[in-house]
Amino acid sequence: MSDPQDSAEPLQKLPPGMPRKYAEYQPVDLQQSTPTPTNVGGYDELIAHFRSMGMQLPRSVGGLAAIDNLIESVGDKTFLSAFIRPIGMFYGDVLTHTIPGAHWEVVQADYPLVRVSIKTAVDVVRVAIRRLAGPDPTLVQNYSHVMELVRHER
Repeated sequence: MSDPQDSAEPLQKLPPGMPRKYAEYQPVDLQQSTPTPTNVGGYDELIAHFRSMGMQLPRSVGGLAAIDNLIESVGDKTFLSAFIRPIGMFYGDVLTHTIPGAHWEVVQADYPLVRVSIKTAVDVVRVAIRRLAGPDPTLVQNYSHVMELVRHER
């Protein structure tokens, strides 16, 4: 991670999710609970890109603003397409670190979401796809919208 405080936190694995073609139902063991993942990484190449430009990428709203600035400053966005999933994963880790109780979940195999409240989950990769496709909403605007939803639900 780019912040010295981040390096002490170990990376976690995303839950496996349900396979696409079939579902396997198993009883849940409520006695054996594992903590929900909040720090899954998946954006090392994004951090490396910012470091190559002499910049830090803090896991905060400031980091989202830095990514928005990068997207706006690039004329031809085709090279940024390699960063779609890393941008989504970074956005997800910002959500899990700034919203109490937010955590990663996977409903469909290899397709992560961030559960920010009982009613709301954010499809972070789709947010990144939409951000690269157009100017609005920015990542910061999306984050503000999510925060507003969380406030209304609590």
